Amino acid sequence: MDISFWKHHPISDQHGHQLAQEAIDFQYKFQFDFLKLTPAGDWLAVCYGAEDEVWENDSVGRRKITGLPIKEIKDFYTLQNFSFQEDLLVEILKASNICCTQVEVPVYLTIFCPLSQLIQISGIDLFLRTIQTEPEAIYAALDVINHNTKKVIEKASEIGVKGLYYVTQHMQANLLSFEIYNQIGKLYDEDCLLKAAESFDAIIFHLHGNDCYACIAENIPKLSIHYSYNQAETINRISIKNAGYPIIYGLPALILSEANNLQDCKKILEKFPTNTLLTCDCVLPLDFPSEKINLWKSFAHSL
Repeated sequence: MDISFWKHHPISDQHGHQLAQEAIDFQYKFQFDFLKLTPAGDWLAVCYGAEDEVWENDSVGRRKITGLPIKEIKDFYTLQNFSFQEDLLVEILKASNICCTQVEVPVYLTIFCPLSQLIQISGIDLFLRTIQTEPEAIYAALDVINHNTKKVIEKASEIGVKGLYYVTQHMQANLLSFEIYNQIGKLYDEDCLLKAAESFDAIIFHLHGNDCYACIAENIPKLSIHYSYNQAETINRISIKNAGYPIIYGLPALILSEANNLQDCKKILEKFPTNTLLTCDCVLPLDFPSEKINLWKSFAHSL
């Protein structure tokens, strides 16, 4: 069984060389089967002008968006194609390139889907109002974001990235209904994922949050679905199973931390569906113990 865990690297995630070095150090320390580069979750939103705060000791290293570049409906029409001179875009591609040249395992890059990027730069309230009153504004913005996302995928592939960790924050019922995602997000996801399938060896589609549903186009090559495993089956989770893609169940950090020996690992994993990849649910907490990571790595490689 392959294994790969990942963490955010706050502060360093604003600088290409520093982010790469932390990611490489983490990889060398634990020797995972692939390295997932994990920038701040809003890194592409910042390239459109979103403002975020300096990391303030969030336990998993997240940053909060504090300023939105889209403040009213007319702003949806103002997004521009990337020049690839955007500061953070330059830094993240630099980090990707360094990782690709310095580690022997495949490197995966984290990219948020167009719909989640748009909501990050407009806020969900304005997004929902606009989709009801002027949907063409939403489509105009998503067309630009979709174009830019595919260009980022191309650039990442050119520098040697082998896999995509593709994230949606909004395929969950408490944020967007299935109907809205199906109307707005699914088509853009399909376009980006097909581009990724041409460019990379593997795609992990991360459904972030609780009560996620599956609103994913059929027959995307190389795609697996990743989400946090919850033993309480819901209709939405059953719909994910019926989507027809391999499922990677991420184990929550609290579950991973319960293991103290290989037998504990075995007992824990017996409660969860078997996987070809052992991994966490989203990211590990910054203070997650190294000895626990080494224990799970030993267990995975013993199978």
